[in-house]
Amino acid sequence: MKKSFLAAGVAAILSLAATQTQAQVSLGLKGGANVSNLNGLSVNNFETNATVGFHIGGYAAFNLGRNFAIQPELMYSTQGAKLENSTSSENLKLNYFNVPVMAKFITNSGFYFEAGPQVGFRTGDVSINSNREELKSGDFSVAGGLGFIGKKQGFGLGARYNVGVSKIGDANSTAIQNADYKNGVLQISLYMRLFGGGKLKK
Repeated sequence: MKKSFLAAGVAAILSLAATQTQAQVSLGLKGGANVSNLNGLSVNNFETNATVGFHIGGYAAFNLGRNFAIQPELMYSTQGAKLENSTSSENLKLNYFNVPVMAKFITNSGFYFEAGPQVGFRTGDVSINSNREELKSGDFSVAGGLGFIGKKQGFGLGARYNVGVSKIGDANSTAIQNADYKNGVLQISLYMRLFGGGKLKK
């Protein structure tokens, strides 16, 4: 499953790169805060609440028209949930390398709406109450958002929500009661364009 996710992500990026001779390309950095939870998670005697993390990485925007662009990204993202009961609190931390590919509809003033798929690859071990948990290494999400990026200055601000489509749990878990939970992540990002022009292709 992990290999199929990786192959799909690489194929999408390569197909977009093949169009760069016909599109204006810009490269940049982005990063910001995550507010994440694990929707559907059930753990003995614990309530599941949102936790705060971060994301950081880079993007390439292929402007295919004056008001349309395709933007693949490579992001490192800290996600998960906070598990709490009457006596203790514990963070369930999940770290991913995510590859979203967003279709962006951009107004002449610089405001945009975006939507697209995202594949993720989990890194590191996961534990609850010192017990190592077996979670799936791959994740598939659908994302949507809005924001603003200056055409001349190259700085921007965006908000995006990633809705988990694939289940990330494992039926053999020792502490988690079900394997049907999924990622849900709200991201607030700052953009900085490094290379490429600000004006969209006419």
